[in-house]
Amino acid sequence: MKRARYAWVDVFANRPFGGNPLAVFPDARNLSSNEMQLLAKETNLSETTFVLPPSRGSGADFRVRIFVPDMEVRYAGHPTLGTFFILAKEGRIKLREPVTTVKMEVKAGVMPVEIHSKAGKILKVVTIQNKPVFGKIFDDVRPFTKALSLDERDVCEDLPVQLVSTGLPWVIVPVKSRKEVEKAIGNASAFREAVKLLPKAVVDIYVTCLDPLLKSSTTHSRGFSLVSGNVVEDPATGSASGCLGAYLVSTGLVPTKPVASITNEQGYEMGRPSKIDIEVRSSAPDRIDDVRVGGKVVHVMDGIAYL
Repeated sequence: MKRARYAWVDVFANRPFGGNPLAVFPDARNLSSNEMQLLAKETNLSETTFVLPPSRGSGADFRVRIFVPDMEVRYAGHPTLGTFFILAKEGRIKLREPVTTVKMEVKAGVMPVEIHSKAGKILKVVTIQNKPVFGKIFDDVRPFTKALSLDERDVCEDLPVQLVSTGLPWVIVPVKSRKEVEKAIGNASAFREAVKLLPKAVVDIYVTCLDPLLKSSTTHSRGFSLVSGNVVEDPATGSASGCLGAYLVSTGLVPTKPVASITNEQGYEMGRPSKIDIEVRSSAPDRIDDVRVGGKVVHVMDGIAYL
């Protein structure tokens, strides 16, 4: 019988039972791909990660495989933060204060990760995402409003519904106020129809507004995905937050500076408040150099899986 140790963390949270939960298997060398998928299905979390040695010649420090309950994904934000928090906490990454940079190999490529620390304490983890790719603008917003059980009049008339990727593509749906974000409900049949308009394996919609609950925040958002034919809501989404930051800068909603700092709040409707820090760095008004998404991580519990 195989034994596989895992750590359970809450990402983008200041205390346990907030943010987005994640199971991290810090040593997955004895697990097959099928076993990883079964474990991800068993945890029933939005993502579960498995840490492996890097591929030869990749230049990475660690290889991380990220699974949702029904498939492996190319990249995800909160799994990156939670995984590297655990690797640093367990001493597998030597901290060099104030910032330690390591390289993560995922299906989307090799990406830098920053671990911010002081006096041996991990303050936050930051994932440096890929440069944004701005995809199709959808003039007909009805498939996406139906998928969210909203009316097309809820969408901001002067802002595009657009596919954006900084590693994992999301459809950004800007609505007029927090009221519209709060009333969104995933409609599985309409969601399936909306997904047909998207590239293969893109199943995610992010609804957002510039009407946050907290004065310290910039945006209030919710993330919905189609998983195994059902609509699942995510309490805190790092990949979508990177897309959102790039979208806000590209549309002029956030002033273009050398660094645009954005705080995205999410998870309040689920009772799991989350705070996601976004930085978009630009060297010119029409150029985004990189997108960084970071936040705090809380270690909640540990366990062993028996296979």
